[in-house]
Amino acid sequence: MEKKISRRDFLKLGATGAAAALLTRCAPAATQTPAQTVAPLATEPPKVATTVDFLAWGDAADIPAWEKLSKLYMERNPNVTVNVTTVADPNANYYPKLQTAIAGGTPPDVASFQGWEWQTYADKDLLAPIDELVTRDKFDDMYPQEIKSVVDSTSRNGKKYLIPLQLATMIMFYAKKPFQDAGVDFPTDDWTYDEFMEIAQKLTNLAGENKVYGLQANGSWFRDIGWIRGTGKQEFDSIIDPKKAMFNQPEIVDIVQKMASDVYYTLKVAPTPADLSAGANAFQNGNVGMKYEGAWWFGQMNSPDLRAENKQHEFDVVLMPKMADEARPHRGWAEGVALLKGDNVEEAWKFASFMASEEGDKIYSETTGRLPNRLALIESFWLPTVQEKFQFSNAKAFIEAFKTSEVDVVGGLPRSKMWSEVVKPVGWDPLINGSAQAADVLPEVDKQLQAKLDEYWASV
Repeated sequence: MEKKISRRDFLKLGATGAAAALLTRCAPAATQTPAQTVAPLATEPPKVATTVDFLAWGDAADIPAWEKLSKLYMERNPNVTVNVTTVADPNANYYPKLQTAIAGGTPPDVASFQGWEWQTYADKDLLAPIDELVTRDKFDDMYPQEIKSVVDSTSRNGKKYLIPLQLATMIMFYAKKPFQDAGVDFPTDDWTYDEFMEIAQKLTNLAGENKVYGLQANGSWFRDIGWIRGTGKQEFDSIIDPKKAMFNQPEIVDIVQKMASDVYYTLKVAPTPADLSAGANAFQNGNVGMKYEGAWWFGQMNSPDLRAENKQHEFDVVLMPKMADEARPHRGWAEGVALLKGDNVEEAWKFASFMASEEGDKIYSETTGRLPNRLALIESFWLPTVQEKFQFSNAKAFIEAFKTSEVDVVGGLPRSKMWSEVVKPVGWDPLINGSAQAADVLPEVDKQLQAKLDEYWASV
């Protein structure tokens, strides 16, 4: 995947430089008679036409934002053409597309990245570090050193690579109607895990044709991290460059059993994958009370378009319930774009930094509903904007969640590989389909992940 300058290209560059030097030495010295004058330039020379290729997320929330941002940038920079290629589903399609482009020698200039997935590209020397550009153009306020999840998801080995367009965290969404129908009080930010489970059971009503469930479970390790870290334990010896897999701890076994299996089959407070496949038993349809989600979910519940069609569902959000860890860590990270190494880094930075500027990021945030990339902007702009647009009241919970947020796991062995090759097929799949217990599968998850970690560390 590494990009290399070919010997032919290198010789071309060398020959060009040598020829230029030779012409300079051989050219006669310029002479000027007293009558000669130098006319002032009437106008600046035209800017050289250039192209910036951007490989970007391709979901319904992001595409309109890319269209607005690229259009505005090109209007202000008529010499620049921004080619945006969108690819849906980062966990399945996006990264293979990026890897294919790199391997084929046609990498984009700018690429979207999740905060835990770009590190292997930096390790392979495919990404351009941006520290000097950040300092030169005064973008340091995008990197608050007091928020560890931002530092962990934007920097590697002391160098910055990710240009954040959003700060992301996940908290508990709740739909109001199931609570009102069941006569249950809405949750508050100081609720506990026991209260959460009690509410989920009270909301659930499976009698009759119109079933109601207390919770829609997320069905994946990385979306269950909020539950796992709440126990005070974590799945590795370190979430940055881990060397030891540690899923098989009693606290993790217990919470994974509950949230990846029991909520479906024992407690029966969540629709199973089969229940969800028909499309009716889902949170955004109004017959599920709670879902652990992020700001990208607002538009699924109560947007201006949904209200125009009278299809909205009233909702609000609260912090995750209190568990064993008093710090109540929420899952959090920065997400944005990085620059691929090449001869177009400066132009790529100009476009990417425009998107990340206060003006550009307001456009991105307002279009997608996602948290902007600066804490000050979240408070002054995002809070009132999303509360009015999506009609809910507790947006400040996102800020509180982010203050103690933690990334998933960051290292040379990427989380996507851990998930697709071990954690999903060995752990979560059998738990979700009800064919195994966490106490049986998590030791095997540790065993197979450990083999991959050992293999990785032996190779570096």
